Amino acid sequence: MERSKKDILFLCQFFYPEYNSSATLPFDTAKYLASHGFSVDALVGYPKEYSTDKNLPLTETVESVEIKRIKYMQLGRVGMISRLINYFSFTFRALLKTSYLKNYKAVIVYSNPPVLPIVPIRAKKKYGTKFVFVAYDVYPEVAYASKSLTPGSMISKVMGWINKRLYRSVDCVVALTDEMKEFLLKNRPELSRDRVVTIANWAHEKESKPDHEAYERFGYRDGQFVVSYFGNMGTCQDVETMMEAAELLKNDDRIRFLIVGHGNKKDAVETLIKDKGLRNVQLLNFLTGKDFQQAVAISSCCIVSLEKGLMGTCAPSKYYSYLQGGQPVLAVVEKDSYLAAEVEKEHIGHSVEIGDGQGLRDAIVAMVKDPESCASMGYRAKKLYEEQYAYEVAMEKYSSVFTEKCGIAKG
Repeated sequence: MERSKKDILFLCQFFYPEYNSSATLPFDTAKYLASHGFSVDALVGYPKEYSTDKNLPLTETVESVEIKRIKYMQLGRVGMISRLINYFSFTFRALLKTSYLKNYKAVIVYSNPPVLPIVPIRAKKKYGTKFVFVAYDVYPEVAYASKSLTPGSMISKVMGWINKRLYRSVDCVVALTDEMKEFLLKNRPELSRDRVVTIANWAHEKESKPDHEAYERFGYRDGQFVVSYFGNMGTCQDVETMMEAAELLKNDDRIRFLIVGHGNKKDAVETLIKDKGLRNVQLLNFLTGKDFQQAVAISSCCIVSLEKGLMGTCAPSKYYSYLQGGQPVLAVVEKDSYLAAEVEKEHIGHSVEIGDGQGLRDAIVAMVKDPESCASMGYRAKKLYEEQYAYEVAMEKYSSVFTEKCGIAKG
């Protein structure tokens, strides 16, 4: 009966054609595996918030990946209650499809939503289906640190119950960084070292070179020093340090800030821009495709940030887009984090402590005053990406996970 099974099922809430990283990264992985000897399907949520196409079929095949979509209750992401309803609604609908998983040798499931692993846990117990878990974030700790979940709450207890079963039965856990790997091994006694691998995320955008059209599109002058921030502005990201630096530099005509994305701190950022008269800051909604590529291209350096208490629990995906684009990195993070260590060790930018707006301001000014050093940082960032974080590097590691940890031979 094993011969009749297909190789891999991707089980995730977000997938093609959605444009957020929780969708694009799994789809990148699925289409690579499908083109390299594996039979691959996907069981995913029906797109809504992160897709412009509202009339997608429930089943279609894209890049040799058969996609089956599940409709579920979606209330947006305006608050914790709405997000929880979305999580549990999709997970409940996926649970009803548990028997579908018996048709696959292995399932790959993601930590978004954090309760979704209950589906492959059940499938392994009933059908022996192997499964791989990708920890984009470590729950519930990341929720504790961001104060979106309270220890001892009902949701926290549910997460604890799921985690014990997850880490006891999973065939392989993918951690995004070595820092996350060590955090998991320290805090998940059910997990053994031989079942954890580190596979970083990658940039999934095309590269773009700065040109006059790009500068004109965003309203900047050629040669103007543009400090950019892309991605989520939520409870896990420190945006206050960046805004303090922007205020300190508001009268420096050489420097402009470009802030792009969404999240529950975006309104506060918009209010600060207005109240402080920060005409040096431009705030835009989420960008995709050519718009995002051009925005990165015209940037002189890019900011990545995390709030305190998140070491080992998450890794910002836009960091890899910055490296691929050859952009110097300003890391606003805890001093002992892997980001601070890598930025300083590889000489690809500067690290600044959370809350040190003056320090961030000084780092930006130093880059402006020394364009040759800034260019060298960008060159080294690009080289680091190509050697350690390129798409092909990550994909070869994912392929090995399924052959070595799950025992699946390529067709």
